Formats: sequence, C-alpha cells, structure tokens
Amino acid sequence: MKINFPALLTISFVLLIICLVTSCIKNENLIKGDTKIRFFNTVGELSQDFYLDGKRVSTGIGYGSNTEYTVFEGDKTYNVLSKNTGTKITSDSISQTFSIGKNYSVFYAKTSATDSVLKVYEDDLTPDTSKSRLFFINVGYTLGSRVSIRNETSSFTKTLGNGETSGYIVLPTGKNSKIYLNLADSTSVIDTISYTNFYKGKTYTILIDGVNKGASKGKLKERLIVNN
Repeated sequence: MKINFPALLTISFVLLIICLVTSCIKNENLIKGDTKIRFFNTVGELSQDFYLDGKRVSTGIGYGSNTEYTVFEGDKTYNVLSKNTGTKITSDSISQTFSIGKNYSVFYAKTSATDSVLKVYEDDLTPDTSKSRLFFINVGYTLGSRVSIRNETSSFTKTLGNGETSGYIVLPTGKNSKIYLNLADSTSVIDTISYTNFYKGKTYTILIDGVNKGASKGKLKERLIVNN
C-alpha cells in the first residue's frame, strides 16, 4: 500500500494546531467536583421554596415532603435559605459548606411552636452488604416528650429529643430489626415499624414526628425514607 507522506504530515500539523488552541481556552464554567443536596419540609404550615445563593432550586415543598438529591458544585460555601412558597418572606437562612463527593439533607424544621430553622445533615450512604443502616431524626416539636427507640431484643436503645439524631445504627435484617417507638412519658402507647421494611445493603432515614393539628395533636408518627 502506498502512503501519502505529505498528506499525512499536513493532517498531523492541523491536529497539533487544534490541540494547542484548545489547551489555551479557559472554561469559565468548569465544575471541579459535585455535591448532592436534597431538601425537606417538616413544618406543618406553608409550603417552602429553597434557594442556594439566591437561586431557587426547589419549589412548593409541602409538609412531610422532600426533593430527590440534586447535583450542585461541591467544595463551596452556599447561602441556603427557605421562603414561604409564592412570597418573599424568608423563613430562615444559613451559610453552609458542601464538600465534593458528599450527600446532604437540608431540613426546614421547628425548634419550638414559634421558631423555625434550617438544619443540614451529611448523609453517609455507604452500604453494609450484610445489614441495614438506620438514621433517626426527631423533628416532632409538638410531641412534648423525648422519644424512646429500640429494636426487638433491645440490642440498641436510643432516646431522642426534638432536633436530636441517633447517628447510624447497623442492624442485621430479620425479625430482630422490628422497631419500637414510644414517648418517654407514655410507655403504654407504642408505635412499631415492621422488620419487613428493612433490607441488606440499604440505608434508611426515619423521621420521628408528631401530629400538629386537631384532636390528635402531639400523637407520635413516623416516616421511613429509603436513601439508596
């Protein structure tokens, strides 16, 4: 086969020029790494819009709801704020650094009947292939009591007040992972979460809340969220 050396040299020269030119172009929009953030509304009042550095990133998040994880630029400090949907009234704002490769949950929650705040938790989604991992958060500002938590055989026990978390609890799946919850000052009234909800390799967030309106106000309730 006959090789056309002049043509080959011309092509090589053109490719070299393209490489030199593109190497000099600065990408102003380059993202050096990602972080993932989701937003929760645990306050039984108005829906919330969430903002990062003044840009609305979610809208109309009602009580008991949350967004999926959304990707943002990581290793960056953001001004995070929430507003009542459709208004300019800011509910709360915080400054928070979100690291590359991490997952975070931003909660709009209440510390009391009158004070609402934003709280940020880093989510560790590292799976345990032989067990399930549980993370409890007490957001029940109407409960009026701490909440006691245990599994079937009480191999773990926790008591959480409003705004407190359990850290990650690793549990073998099976009947022993059935969860019992009760108000510390009302041990005769017990809520349960069936062991059939938990699977190996999964990480769960369990929100402990209280009914905030009507005749059942202050009654214990839970919400189970599968994270992975």
